Amino acid sequence: MPAFPRLPDHGLPEHALLICGLVVTRIIGWGSTFYALSVLARDIRRDLGLDVTTVFAGITVLLVTGAAFAPAIGRHLDREGTRASMCIGAVACALGLALLGCAQGPVSYLASWVVIGIGHAFSLANVGSVTVAHLMGPRTRRVIGLMMLATGLSSAVFWPLAAVLSDALGWRATWFLFGAMQIVIVLPIYAAIPRRRFPAAAAAATPVPATEVARLPPAHLRVGFWLVALIFSASGLVSWGLPLHLIDMLRASGMAEAEAVGIATLSGPATLLARLVDATIGDRLPVERTALAGLVLGPLSCVLLVMAPGSPIAAIGFVICFSAAMGVISVARATLPLALFGRGSFGALMGRLTVPQNLAFAAAPLLFAMMIERFGRDLTLIGSAAIQVFALLAMLALMRFLARP
Repeated sequence: MPAFPRLPDHGLPEHALLICGLVVTRIIGWGSTFYALSVLARDIRRDLGLDVTTVFAGITVLLVTGAAFAPAIGRHLDREGTRASMCIGAVACALGLALLGCAQGPVSYLASWVVIGIGHAFSLANVGSVTVAHLMGPRTRRVIGLMMLATGLSSAVFWPLAAVLSDALGWRATWFLFGAMQIVIVLPIYAAIPRRRFPAAAAAATPVPATEVARLPPAHLRVGFWLVALIFSASGLVSWGLPLHLIDMLRASGMAEAEAVGIATLSGPATLLARLVDATIGDRLPVERTALAGLVLGPLSCVLLVMAPGSPIAAIGFVICFSAAMGVISVARATLPLALFGRGSFGALMGRLTVPQNLAFAAAPLLFAMMIERFGRDLTLIGSAAIQVFALLAMLALMRFLARP
């Protein structure tokens, strides 16, 4: 496939080509390396004799591996662009998925997730956002929002696909097919992404656009970085932990199984709608204000469910508001650092931010399982609200820095 051309400001065909290509890679990437495990876990447990904790520890291994590699990868992205990294990632994901299909016990199973984690760090994680930032300039926020929509569709595509393939071919062949998708579909798309947006000499001769310039004063860059890390690590701790136990928490409030599942399914549409709204009209507002709205809405939704236990209306309100808040924050996780620190070292910055975020994401499922078991539903919700308020306070402090001359 030929490389995508440099994208002009109004080049709609080129924009559509790039967006569609990256959307496909994100659906396949996240669907095969993250969401498919939810469907295949039962068969893996049965055939390999693993407990549920070990099976889902694969995701933890993926995230921790990504955190270890992210800083070095981020620096490489700023120097060389993202094409080579993403191609390496596709090959590593394919190899890891194939090894997963060959796993015979806990050691080989978890080792497969190390390889997948390397591929994830090279091609998924924040690399797609860095690619868009390198190529799209001022349109970055809108395009990243659309890409996040694609990530939200990954589960809707790969949950039924994994179920059909597993029933027809078995879970091992399913992993092999997902690995083949990385080589046959994903790798050619990554290979078509230009190495750099423009040559360094040309870049030096052109005026520096606003997206290249840090909005924070130089004296506040370090503090700003740690505030951003705190905001998204704390909010991510809740968004990666609480939803895994959502149906059980609704059942614990007295709802029937079917009612709890039906209400929980509203999470996906609410997240997608929030991301769509942010992608279409978010350019009219500073990204820190939309992130602030999500950080306010998240803890309020948790309190709502505590105040009205067993109420279907309160449960619906909680699921919709919480999911919408997390949808907005997930977009801001990629776009706020760009708005604050510019594109000059965006890859390295995102690599550094990945470390605390991935560690929080990895700890979240186990932490919330322990909280629910030890403290119960209501105290877990109150704790979730408190964690999000902590992130909210950090955002308010960041906005104070932004307001200073």
